[in-house]
Amino acid sequence: MKASIFVGSLKNDYKNSNTAKTCALLKKELESYGVEVKSRYLRNYRIAPGVEFDTGDSWDEFSVMYEDVAESNIIILATPVWWGVQSSLCQAWMERVGAYDDAAIKTGKTPLYNKVFGCVITASNDGFQHVHGIFNAFATNMGMTCPPENHVYWGTVLKSSGDGKTPIKNKETMNQIKNCARNLFLWARTIDKLDLGNVAQEIKPGRVGLLSNDKEAESK
Repeated sequence: MKASIFVGSLKNDYKNSNTAKTCALLKKELESYGVEVKSRYLRNYRIAPGVEFDTGDSWDEFSVMYEDVAESNIIILATPVWWGVQSSLCQAWMERVGAYDDAAIKTGKTPLYNKVFGCVITASNDGFQHVHGIFNAFATNMGMTCPPENHVYWGTVLKSSGDGKTPIKNKETMNQIKNCARNLFLWARTIDKLDLGNVAQEIKPGRVGLLSNDKEAESK
């Protein structure tokens, strides 16, 4: 199993990023299941605006993100909440990954059907669920699967569960990390073992029944 975490913090140094600190804890938990985890701090890359795989900008460095997505079973997008929404870096990431949708319209298939999605959301104010909803809506429309409890929240609004300044000392956040990692791993392993994404895409829309020898399906 492989996972890629895309960290959309706006801090110039990841060491000062609460989002990056929380992602490091999730990375460690996923690795305990034997998952190979790669993390990208988006602010360190030049990302051209657009919705295409190739925007035509020679300076664009998003190709490495496409490589990460292609080889990963688990995709995780992480953001702080700024003014009630995700960071501009995460928005740019979603817009560029949206290129898979155009490819799927043309070919009828997408490799994202074989991947699961999770998210990390940090803030000093409320807005976790709003951003979580945006991320999951994006992921499912792209063809990815969102397991139960596929999120990790952390921020001062969770200080009732422990320390509001250090995620590892927050009981609720650490519990979410354990549940999120467990579910992402189990769902990704199941989808990979059954090749579920490709099997699903082989079934034409509107078809009744899953097997070609399903007599009831044939009769209908």
